[in-house]
Amino acid sequence: MAEVGKLLIPGVTVSKMRSGKKEIYYVYLPLRFDKYLSHGKWSVTAITDQREILIGLRSLYKHGNYFILTLPISLKQIWEQYLGKEIDLILEKVA
Repeated sequence: MAEVGKLLIPGVTVSKMRSGKKEIYYVYLPLRFDKYLSHGKWSVTAITDQREILIGLRSLYKHGNYFILTLPISLKQIWEQYLGKEIDLILEKVA
């Protein structure tokens, strides 16, 4: 595995899933980045067409063959604006 410390992932699509009353916002990370990613904590920044949004520390999870990154529900208004649209992410590995 060729893990790197900082990574720009362009064009990930914001999605939402519901489980009862609970909502989860997330993005799938493209398979072509798998060789650079690992489980554990990452400092994440989202880049939209208007601004950079510091998301903070997040963990990556596997869902099938893909890594998935959940987005904080506290930023729900922002994610609602970008549902189905692409954003860019900067991930920085936290030791």
